[in-house]
Amino acid sequence: MPGQTLAIIAPSSPPSKPERLELGLAALRSDGFVIDWTPAHYSQRGYLAGSDEVRAGAFNRAVAKHRHFMCTRGGYGSLRLLDRIDYEAAQARPGLLIGFSDITALQLALYSKANWCSLSGPLVVEWGEIPEGMKAECLALSRGELPAPLDQLQPMRPGTHTGTLLGGNLATIVRLVGTPYLPDLDGTLLFVEDVHEPLYRIDALFAQLHLSGLLARIGGLIVGHFTRSSPEGDELELDPLEIIADYIAPYSWPVATGLNYGHFHPRQVIPIGVQARLEVNPAGACLSVLEPAVRCNF
Repeated sequence: MPGQTLAIIAPSSPPSKPERLELGLAALRSDGFVIDWTPAHYSQRGYLAGSDEVRAGAFNRAVAKHRHFMCTRGGYGSLRLLDRIDYEAAQARPGLLIGFSDITALQLALYSKANWCSLSGPLVVEWGEIPEGMKAECLALSRGELPAPLDQLQPMRPGTHTGTLLGGNLATIVRLVGTPYLPDLDGTLLFVEDVHEPLYRIDALFAQLHLSGLLARIGGLIVGHFTRSSPEGDELELDPLEIIADYIAPYSWPVATGLNYGHFHPRQVIPIGVQARLEVNPAGACLSVLEPAVRCNF
């Protein structure tokens, strides 16, 4: 990727600290990227980095010119763009979208409608702060290299399954249920995490996945981490894994926990839309990515 043009897009919220964005842009340039970033294309509208027309238009214009995309930050707003994206153009020019959190909506829609792969990885506002190892991992995946197997996961239910690796932020995934932008989850390996969600909401999110029939269709589950947003003791000592255990009980596919990605540090960069294998036994669990996260030669 260094030496190539990186399109910077803002499909969600504006940076809460503009200095972090400037630091990230400077670090990307220092690392050898040619940056295509036009802040004049955006004008803050409350919690959005501009109107829906402006943000979707900026992305569609970038797709016509570039193949690598990194989001300024997450927050909220990608969902509002999904019916404004030019998926026909995106399918004709497969790219690689880097981001996480709210960006999950755009990543899954682009996989569903245009067969794009993505990286659940760093945002521009983080690039000047993240460890060099995470940068190297992101760059290697962007070049089409395979990551080392993640063999430090914890077993929750044994089994082995190979399927498409899809996931991201749990609440954002659930918001796609019932829309044409959620990919077909049949036989997939689903990975999830969330931040600042009270446990009753995590419960409700898994309830929706179960009641909608989606949990019955997946082939395996990899669980990340969850943070509480309510005072200790308010939730009668329930643990997120206890909640998840209730909802996975009717099924037989393998389950692993302890995936560090998304909002939790130190974290891995996880490809979205690639074939992977999950192996879980009583002694441990391992996730192996089997194909590169690029659809063409950039």
